Amino acid sequence: MKILLIASLLLLINGCNQLDIRPDKPELTDIVDLQQQADKAYQAQDWPTAERAYSQLSEKVPKQVEPWFRLGNIYARTDRLDAAVAAYRNALLRDSKNGKIWHNLGIVHLRQATTTFIDMLENTREDDPLNDRARYVVNAISQIMENGFDAASE
Repeated sequence: MKILLIASLLLLINGCNQLDIRPDKPELTDIVDLQQQADKAYQAQDWPTAERAYSQLSEKVPKQVEPWFRLGNIYARTDRLDAAVAAYRNALLRDSKNGKIWHNLGIVHLRQATTTFIDMLENTREDDPLNDRARYVVNAISQIMENGFDAASE
């Protein structure tokens, strides 16, 4: 009888290990609920709620690409461009072949470049010969962005 009890206990422990259920791991239902909350807030453009939820997801399931991608989108939309770059880079560590991530990272870099050239125009002498180049870059990037060349948001 003791052997049967011990064998049953060992099978139960082995089954839990196969499912990777441990006290230090979040329950699947918690993750699903958090994902639904994050997605709902994202679709409603409730950026603070979506950011909190995706941040938690990125900690609970760190190998997932989507929380990092969505965080990048949220940061880009709320003009936190350095944070967007960091989030997109984290997403690329998980999926370096994802075109949407590369595209959005490029858009953020274009926005950063535009800001740099605008700052240059505001902080240099008007007769600086490089100001013409700066104006050209700002105008070119602005024209590209006006033609619907925006971040992929899925």
